[in-house]
Amino acid sequence: MGLLSVEELVTGKRSDGREAEDFSGGVYEAAVNQEKQDDRRSQVEVGGAMLEVGGAMSEEEEVSVAALNTDQSGRLRLDTVDDLFNILQLRKRRRARKTAVARKQPEAEIIPAVVDVEVFLSASLDNKLPLVDKYLTDGGNPDVVDHFQRTALHKAASKGHLEVMKRLLEAGASLENRDKLEATAVHWACRGGHVSALELLLNQGAKITCRDKLRSSPLHVAVRTGHMECAEHLIHCGADVNARDRDGDTPMHDAVRINRFKMIRLLMMHGASLHARNADMKTPLEMLNAWQSGAKSLLCSSSSEQPGV
Repeated sequence: MGLLSVEELVTGKRSDGREAEDFSGGVYEAAVNQEKQDDRRSQVEVGGAMLEVGGAMSEEEEVSVAALNTDQSGRLRLDTVDDLFNILQLRKRRRARKTAVARKQPEAEIIPAVVDVEVFLSASLDNKLPLVDKYLTDGGNPDVVDHFQRTALHKAASKGHLEVMKRLLEAGASLENRDKLEATAVHWACRGGHVSALELLLNQGAKITCRDKLRSSPLHVAVRTGHMECAEHLIHCGADVNARDRDGDTPMHDAVRINRFKMIRLLMMHGASLHARNADMKTPLEMLNAWQSGAKSLLCSSSSEQPGV
């Protein structure tokens, strides 16, 4: 393996585009000879402009190059950890400069002459406000739906795209439209965990008591998906902490079943019952005891099968 010059360590490039494996026979000696040629050129470049891609060095880079520990022939000496740190920092800065030069500005969104329903719904999901605005400005219906009966407001709420949501609401989008599971935009905001979207919907008059096809309230959804901020906001806005879904489960049943400790504590702080019975006549406390008992039985049986343990 050939030695690397200061230039090569700084830039990560081989001078003249040559690789060490180009040498056949006497590899080490040939590499050293090549390195000496590289060193003579790199010394001139380090003293002057330094590197084709870098252009003129900044004062900070000149100090960094001067701080490199090299021998009389210009080869890098890695005698201390500081020597390695200096060269890595200089390479990092040069790489950042090249990236900054190469980085292109994002191209402006091309707005078609006509935005159809499919593009409009996709734009609502992807936060492409210009396309949404074009569709609505041309008189499009803000409450059109996809095959799952989801509206643009459902999609934007699930992703927390506030500006798109505001534009849809300005155009008259309904707050209470339901998809095939009878979920509203409030359910979707909770499912996505976007408390700002939830706040916007509730401030606009969306119902906190809405239920989906499984009779789940928005609080049920927030608890199941583990979105603490949404659950807190719903409770502060008056959500029923003991609401029951189709199976008779309260949010506390869901929190215990999925073992969401923070949710359990939040619900308890706001008066959730530990004794409400679901359709299986189980309270949250009994569900917890049954789970612990089952886990204990499993561990005990496993232990008995391993006598050496």
